[in-house]
Amino acid sequence: MTHAPDWLQTVMLWTSPAFPVGAFSYSHGLEWLVETGQVTDRASLESFVLALLEFGDLQADAAFLCAAHCADGAGLSPVLEEAVSLRGASELASESVNQGRAFVKALQLEGSEYPRLSLLQNTTPDVGIPHAVAFGAACADAGVPIETAVESWLHGAVANLVSAGQRLIPLGQRDGVAALMALKPSITQFAQKARETPLAEVSSTSIVVDMAAIFHETQYTRLFRS
Repeated sequence: MTHAPDWLQTVMLWTSPAFPVGAFSYSHGLEWLVETGQVTDRASLESFVLALLEFGDLQADAAFLCAAHCADGAGLSPVLEEAVSLRGASELASESVNQGRAFVKALQLEGSEYPRLSLLQNTTPDVGIPHAVAFGAACADAGVPIETAVESWLHGAVANLVSAGQRLIPLGQRDGVAALMALKPSITQFAQKARETPLAEVSSTSIVVDMAAIFHETQYTRLFRS
């Protein structure tokens, strides 16, 4: 009988909805898009997520994750600087850093050593570490292969957005599962693209989502923090 590698359950735990990063409280601007009638059903929800995978923060964060996984020592500093600065709205910056902070705290309570995370924390202790960067660094320390790390993180991020859409639109469980199934090939495709993207070429151009996050700051009623 072939046993799964030790790192498999680690990455499954870190991307589980039960892992305490607070992802369930963020919608990445989706709440405003639903409020204004721009996302109304499963098809438009899939289009929203696909835009983030192809042009937006999900693609950029996946590339930052890969860069953090590959970097060591002084190479981690430019990854952190780029990941912190590449945000189109204050809520999106808070979403990323707050989840990163919670992720690091959970690992600290676990008691294991993660040298790359320690280096990142010492680089800019007052700024915080975006979740994708912290995840990539920790996966490298835990021996999680980069292919598994980035695809698992993207799947977790997409699943969280689909879950937010189910609550906001709302959609039933069948539509939620169908959306995830439809987005599976894109997750694999853009995980590979992230591994091939040099740090100097990482970008995010989902302007509509950035504007949605800005407008969400003053939305009258809100379920989500972004």
